[in-house]
Amino acid sequence: MENTSFYPDYYNESDTCCSVPPCTSKSIQAFDRVFLPVLYSLLFPLGLCGNCMVMAVLLQCKRPLAGTDVFILNLALADVLLVVTLPFWAVQAVHGWVFSTGTCKLVGSIFKINFYSSIFFLVCISFDRYLSIVHAVHMYKRNKSHLMVATCLVVWGVCILLTMPDFLYLEVKKDYRLNTTLCSHNFSINTSLYWKMALRICYHLLGFFLPLAAMLYCYTCIIHTLLRSQGFHKHKAMRVILTVVVVFFLCWTPYHLALLANTLIDLQVVGRDCGKEASLDITMSVTASLGYFHCCLNPLLYAFIGIKFRNKFLELLGHVGCVSREFLHRHGQTPSQRKDSTWSETTEASYSGI
Repeated sequence: MENTSFYPDYYNESDTCCSVPPCTSKSIQAFDRVFLPVLYSLLFPLGLCGNCMVMAVLLQCKRPLAGTDVFILNLALADVLLVVTLPFWAVQAVHGWVFSTGTCKLVGSIFKINFYSSIFFLVCISFDRYLSIVHAVHMYKRNKSHLMVATCLVVWGVCILLTMPDFLYLEVKKDYRLNTTLCSHNFSINTSLYWKMALRICYHLLGFFLPLAAMLYCYTCIIHTLLRSQGFHKHKAMRVILTVVVVFFLCWTPYHLALLANTLIDLQVVGRDCGKEASLDITMSVTASLGYFHCCLNPLLYAFIGIKFRNKFLELLGHVGCVSREFLHRHGQTPSQRKDSTWSETTEASYSGI
């Protein structure tokens, strides 16, 4: 991902070598030194705890997981691994990259793999709902576990392939203009701009525009089906679905617009202006962090707004002795009241015979 943490071109280190002197990057460096550690120190525990709770609730289920639940489990795992890398970028913002080249390759690749996989599993969830609600086709039933495993393996495999340039070219480099060491791509001078643009186009298309188009198509069809069905639970599911799409759009669109503006500057479509570029650098830093915050929202969107998840979470707390049996009876359903369908409120409509 073209993120604010380890890519040298973020600091406008020109690799096109033109007659215009490169802009200074002291303002964004000073901003990131304060902003990123504070924000990442908040996102790290929120994303880690929230997604780990989702995984714990899913894994404590004695029955095989349904299709959407498997995707949510993988989504939570991807978000956990992504937020685990944030402390490394927070340290780099303050002290430069103080770790080894191997750590740079590993952390950078893990970040990129799980960035892509979190988005791709959102698409898998959308497609599963689309099939089950619009076409009444349940591809990922519990008795078709091989399909779920195959789909997840394909997603992880594609993400690993998309990350190969990062694993090959990420290195620890000394930036003499900033007087700091960065974990960044080390392309040759002749191919630097080519690789930079290729990675950005891949990131824009596969990391945002195509997944967003797929989700919008699936949910548009789902909403149309739910509106025709005239059912309370269906309309409740529709509100959840709308929230999912809107939050994804709000979290990632600002960053992609800022990155697109930065790309136009690099391609010299837009003229160089150091004052505007400094503001754009700060905008990219803020909007990228908003995108990372989406990892913390996923547990809320896919789990905590679901009644069944809350019941199972309370049941898990009861098993470990955190809440009493009386509390469970007051605030959660008893085992006899729970249905055998999936715990996720957002998938409830999928298995209700729509």
